[in-house]
Amino acid sequence: MNLRSVIGMSITTALGLPLLAASTVGQQQSLKEQLVGTWTAVSWEQNKSDGSKLQLYGANPAGIAFFDAGGRYIITVMRSDRAGYASNALRQGTAEENKATADGTITYFGTYSVGEADRSIAIHIEGSSFPNWNGADQKRFVAITGDQLTLTVRPPSGENIDVVWKRAK
Repeated sequence: MNLRSVIGMSITTALGLPLLAASTVGQQQSLKEQLVGTWTAVSWEQNKSDGSKLQLYGANPAGIAFFDAGGRYIITVMRSDRAGYASNALRQGTAEENKATADGTITYFGTYSVGEADRSIAIHIEGSSFPNWNGADQKRFVAITGDQLTLTVRPPSGENIDVVWKRAK
């Protein structure tokens, strides 16, 4: 190999590397790739048909959502302002305390699949703190911008629910 060939290959390689890097950087991740991970709750808001907004889990809900690459998830959201029980013993709350816990918490888990075309996830609920959801299939619409995830529920009532999450650090 002569010097001219070595220089030519070096120049070709040097010019080609930035193009390769640019094409790699420019590739958009799939919705599933963007969704996988751990998210913490920012807000839970239902847009009522009369124009009002309901924050069922308060202004600062506590919650976490996990989506794994294998298609499994768990979501839990609760009021962060729930009062402690008078008794410090597990399962010894009063009827009122237990009701406040049930009304201020939702947890469910199961499997999910991603609909890239309509930017949605179809979830199958294997278990839920609301037993009527056990075995149910539901749909959430997904918007991801940077480290923010919005899951939108569009029930037949038209009163959409937006749950906003931030990617956990």
